[in-house]
Amino acid sequence: MKRVSNFKFRVSAWLLLTAFCLLPTVLLGQGSAGPVLGGTNYSNLSSAFSDPSVSWAATGLTLNYTAGSVWQNGSGQAITANTLTLATNEGTCTQAGIQAGSCNIVYWNGGTSLSTTTTYATAAVPGNRILYYCTSNASGNITGCAPTELDINGSTPTTYGDAAFFVQPSNCLMTPTTTTFSTGPALVRVGANQLVYSGTTNTTAGTIALTCDITFGGRTTSGLGFQVTGVSLYYGAQTTALSSITAATVAMVSLPAAGGSASGSASSVGGTYTVTPSTLQTATTSSGNCYNEQIAFGTPFTYANNSKVSFDQVFTTAGTTATTLQVCGLKVYGNWIQ
Repeated sequence: MKRVSNFKFRVSAWLLLTAFCLLPTVLLGQGSAGPVLGGTNYSNLSSAFSDPSVSWAATGLTLNYTAGSVWQNGSGQAITANTLTLATNEGTCTQAGIQAGSCNIVYWNGGTSLSTTTTYATAAVPGNRILYYCTSNASGNITGCAPTELDINGSTPTTYGDAAFFVQPSNCLMTPTTTTFSTGPALVRVGANQLVYSGTTNTTAGTIALTCDITFGGRTTSGLGFQVTGVSLYYGAQTTALSSITAATVAMVSLPAAGGSASGSASSVGGTYTVTPSTLQTATTSSGNCYNEQIAFGTPFTYANNSKVSFDQVFTTAGTTATTLQVCGLKVYGNWIQ
């Protein structure tokens, strides 16, 4: 009898503990009507680990947030209580909705206040921290907020800001106009462990159009996978300095789905480009040594299903003497959105 009683006690204690642990989850599920207090608050463990909580009235788009601390990478930032105004009719905070701009995102991007946007790329910039996803209706009322820490099923995206992909020089092609090539273009070994794509012109001035396939890996779901924020071209010139270099262009080449009509149209991507250095280097280099032209995109983009990505730039030769153009490769860099 004693063993039975102990067993009943242990079972009863286990059921009570389980019910207590599930209680916060049950209460959080009631956050569909306002005013409601939401948030992930660790103050029972330590007051230093307390995210700002949010609340809102039954009508209107004003979101109140409390004082608290935002922690990231081991460092905390104190937040001062304040309010935000959310956007109306943003009612889809699923993964697809967040990517499509159909959800209010409350995030921290430094300082003592929080910010809000409906553009995921803005909130997910490396260094920021997303705290809440909030919905609103067409009547201009907040309908709910979910702390991102409750995303146990992985329904909301995670961004890593250190994605990179190197494009081999063999992915490039050179096409001369007016001038012609006396040697190459071809993949050339210029030293131990050094391969470059190289072409040498005759003594007539002209242009060399460089086209490189820089298609990167990604996901077929729009807005996820490799989000490209920029590209670097590594190039050099020998014998004679280049006369000039035109601005580079990057394009998405759309291909058909299986069984669709033939297509292959190119559309510019990346928005406004910021080029470093602003004046591209044209002086001669030693063979195998390359400059770095870095192009940052004002509008980052991800891989689109049934497509490829192309880089294009034109180099002008001075003539009189031969010019050798070498390409060491390209680096595509950006974010990985999981």
